[in-house]
Amino acid sequence: MGWKEEERKVVGLMRFVLLILVAACGTTSPAYGEAAQQRNAYATMMYMGTPRDYEFYVAIRVMLRSLARLNVDADRVVIASVDVPLRWVHAL
Repeated sequence: MGWKEEERKVVGLMRFVLLILVAACGTTSPAYGEAAQQRNAYATMMYMGTPRDYEFYVAIRVMLRSLARLNVDADRVVIASVDVPLRWVHAL
C-alpha cells in the first residue's frame, strides 16, 4: 500500500470524525428560551505512520498536561487509531 492510499484513508477518517462531531453539536443545542451555555473542548488525533510519531505523542502529552495545570474549563479528547501502542494510550 502506497503513501497516497494511506493519506486517503487518514483524510477519510478525519472527515468521518468531523461529521460525527458536527452531528453531535447540532443535536445538543439548548431549547427555545433557555440560556445558551458555551462548552469548549480541546481535541487531537493520534495515529501512526509518520517518521515523527513519538514527537507527536510527546506534544499531545505536553498539551494535555498544560491544559490540566491551567485548570481549563474544557473537555480534553484524544482520538487514537488502533495502531497506536496501548502504553501510549494508557499514559494519556
